[in-house]
Amino acid sequence: MAEAFLNVVVENLNTLIQKELGLLWGVNKDMERLSSTLTTICAVLEDAEEKQLKEKAIKNWLEKLTDASYEVDDILDEFAMEAPQLGYKGKRSKWNEKVRASFMSYLHPMNTLFRYKIANRMKEIIDRLDEVSNERMKFHLHEMVEDKRPIFHARERRQTGPLITQPQVYGREEDNKMIVEFLVGNATDCEDVSIYPIVGLGGMGKTTLAQLVFNDKRVIMHFELKIWVCVSDDFDVKRLMRAIIESSGSGRACDALEMAPLQTRLRDILENKRFLVVLDDVWNEDQEEWDRLKYVMSCGSKGSSIVVTTRLQKVASIVGTVPMHHLSGLSENNCWLLFKQRAFGNLSEERPKLVKIGKEIVKKCVGVPLAAKALGSLMRFKREENEWLYVMESEIWNLPQDENSILPALKLSYIHLPLELRRCFAYCAVFPKDHKIKKKSLILLWMANGFISSKGDLEMEEIGNKICNELYWRSFFQDVDEDENGNIQSFKMHDLVHDLAQSIVKGEYCYMEADHSSNIDMSKRVRHVTCNYTSKPTRIIPLGLANVESFRSFIILRNSKLDFNALKLPSYWNFHSLRAFDSTFFELTSISPLIKKSKHLRYLNLSYTSIKRLPESICSLKNLQTLDLSGCYVLKKLPKHLSRLTSLRHLNLEGCESLSRLPRNMGKLTCLKTLTFFIVDKRKGCHLDELQELNLGGFLEIKNLEKVASPLYAKAANLARKRNLKELRLTWCGNEEAESQKDVEQILEALEPPPSLTILEITNYKEPSIFETPSHILYGFLQYLDNDEPNDGQPVGGFMSLEILYLRELPNLQRLSKEEGREILFPCLSHIYIEECPKLSLPCLPSVRKLEVTDCKKELFESVSNLHGLIHLDIDGNNDIDFFPDGMLQNLTNLQSIEFFRIANFQTLKSLPDWFGNLVSLQELHIERCHRLTALPMNIQSLTKLQKLYLILCPKLVERCRKETGEDRQKIAHIPEVYDAFVVTSRCRDSKWFFQAKRLN
Repeated sequence: MAEAFLNVVVENLNTLIQKELGLLWGVNKDMERLSSTLTTICAVLEDAEEKQLKEKAIKNWLEKLTDASYEVDDILDEFAMEAPQLGYKGKRSKWNEKVRASFMSYLHPMNTLFRYKIANRMKEIIDRLDEVSNERMKFHLHEMVEDKRPIFHARERRQTGPLITQPQVYGREEDNKMIVEFLVGNATDCEDVSIYPIVGLGGMGKTTLAQLVFNDKRVIMHFELKIWVCVSDDFDVKRLMRAIIESSGSGRACDALEMAPLQTRLRDILENKRFLVVLDDVWNEDQEEWDRLKYVMSCGSKGSSIVVTTRLQKVASIVGTVPMHHLSGLSENNCWLLFKQRAFGNLSEERPKLVKIGKEIVKKCVGVPLAAKALGSLMRFKREENEWLYVMESEIWNLPQDENSILPALKLSYIHLPLELRRCFAYCAVFPKDHKIKKKSLILLWMANGFISSKGDLEMEEIGNKICNELYWRSFFQDVDEDENGNIQSFKMHDLVHDLAQSIVKGEYCYMEADHSSNIDMSKRVRHVTCNYTSKPTRIIPLGLANVESFRSFIILRNSKLDFNALKLPSYWNFHSLRAFDSTFFELTSISPLIKKSKHLRYLNLSYTSIKRLPESICSLKNLQTLDLSGCYVLKKLPKHLSRLTSLRHLNLEGCESLSRLPRNMGKLTCLKTLTFFIVDKRKGCHLDELQELNLGGFLEIKNLEKVASPLYAKAANLARKRNLKELRLTWCGNEEAESQKDVEQILEALEPPPSLTILEITNYKEPSIFETPSHILYGFLQYLDNDEPNDGQPVGGFMSLEILYLRELPNLQRLSKEEGREILFPCLSHIYIEECPKLSLPCLPSVRKLEVTDCKKELFESVSNLHGLIHLDIDGNNDIDFFPDGMLQNLTNLQSIEFFRIANFQTLKSLPDWFGNLVSLQELHIERCHRLTALPMNIQSLTKLQKLYLILCPKLVERCRKETGEDRQKIAHIPEVYDAFVVTSRCRDSKWFFQAKRLN
């Protein structure tokens, strides 16, 4: 980790030198000397990182270096903060030395004091780093090669072969069967060579599985030629060709051959033969190198195959001709069998107490065979109960490690990462195990800690997104949640990958539960702290960790259901180095002590707290990039001078329902990328032209549009040029001022959305008009979304890219298109949300997968059958309906496709329809607030795929479904999970339903 962070510091230092900030403060030569020293140290850090595992002196040296690096980072940050106070914008090529000297002479006394202090700090840190640099000489560390690829001089390249080297393989029968059947079956039909990638975490057993396949009797009988090559990190095409030739048993070694004769000999060996080649442990991501090797091997007979094992999904996607085979973890029972084989050996008698502890130890393996073998081997000669208990209670990264242990195996994946990815991955140790990490939040935390910076035309956020994707493709992240477009939204880390991150940052990262400070390193080296409050704490940080000056990240995790009074940050705390503070759901009486002492702060998350106003002092945080106030529903006022936060990039105000106005001059926040809503006001500095120069993206709501005086002000918002906007909501208040607003149609026309928009909502707009060009607009008195007549039989316009459509409070809307049958108007539409549209019926829309309806009439329900591909149906609230139309779902692919069905707030509904039993794909059913629905139908027993049934505020149904006593109990006996529940919803848009529920079965 020292290497990854030090490179950040060197990059920042060199940037400041290029901007001539050293000349500004009179320390230019010191900065250049510092850069030289740090660069020299960086050259040997790769070797030092490896050797510290065995040499404590090197480990201590790295700790000294890391401490000094953080101090340098703070100094450089203060440099960058003070420069704008003098109006300095960066390097000015026309300045000569005389002008610079003159500029320096007119500095304010306070700036002179800063110059004096910073010069002293610079000299102190240079002396400190000189000592560190000189100390490195005694360790005889090797320098990194110029291209910065990992050096493996301290570790021999991993070697594998085709022979199975363990007495028993557990839990891979199905995987082996699937691969063998493909190789001897499906692959036989392929004219070209098939490439079958096996992907999995380090230590998951990919090589062992490949060995099972290689030695399977059916494979031996099927292929004329079988070749095994261990590739590892050295993917040299010539080397691999030689290895394949030598492994084929066709002759002598061929070290002297050049490329041309190698290609000829390899073709002679493979041509017209059905061959199987296993390329084990592949890391190479170079498409051209793969193509060169594949071209030479495309000479075998029909059915020839290559099996590739790799940790990297990216490699599998490059080379595979068939979908990759993801190797999942072993069951806990199979892990135990493997552990027991190593721990007890051939002992005929097992001690029951050790067996019980051993089964707890096995849970640390989380399905990874190498972990089970390593821990079993560790326990082989331990026979005392306290020795086993020690291992059970320890983290894996605190246990003894050798070359056959799990962490060194996983660390190989880490070493293969570029430096930028290493520091980003290691930071993930700040989250607890099994924590769902939100991608956007993680990227903003990386930015706050200086791990990523903009490059060329790429913004920091875009680079962070690429890093997240890369770490996923390299198997560091799993359990990914994606949006409709396949973009990663959140993910988790495998427990052993989390252990790897912990082992890398050991000592710098601290995770604790409320009031528990045992086993915590109280040294100054603690940089990143996470507190997980699962119970009521008496203080915000345990007393033993009250020295907060070194903290860079301080994250408070709290169960949102806990109820306790707000806690106070002690005023004497000095968060001098803090970059990120996150107290989501955690109530603080005041954040003033935090603001006062945290001038380096870049990330401040106070979301879902009851904070009513922010202190004006927050405007002094010149480096603040992210201010997240989402869900702060009682927040009434933002600081007056918020526009002074010139580094602010993300201001999240979703769910701030009590906020009635914004500060003036928001347009001065020129770095802003996210502004979730803007409130129009007639005060100077609060008009729509404040949005003109802001390059906003994501979601934006513009409120109080009735206060826009003219179309010119609306045009000045410059919405059409905001190409990063995806969702836009335009809101009028629906009051007297809105009714009397002039030129309202022209104002709406002037609010032209960008072509990149996927969702646009308009609320309380009352003019019956539409845009001249096709767009995503909804209208108050509109009868049709498309009023245009066809021209010579040709359709006019269309919503060709629209994926999600909201229809809200449109009392006269009858159809989506005036010309019936024009479903081509919405070729990409997948989701429809309809609320209070009493006259609406739907056309044939085969692309629609999700329909949510609130407070509509029978006409709409009768037209649901036109949505042939529907899989998600949510119907909420209509007191006029006591039954559903018989033909409502008759054309939904024979009712085979529905997977999710929710009905809610039908106060007069007495029974579910006969077609209900035909929803054979239904997996989840919600019945909510249907008070007159007193029994479930018999045909619910036909829904054999139904996994979850929620009875939400339906007391009569709950009584009939109770275990043992309920009259409908037999009807639902086949459903694994049945809940008596009530709903807790979030105050913010697009939040999922949250349930408080208890099982009825």
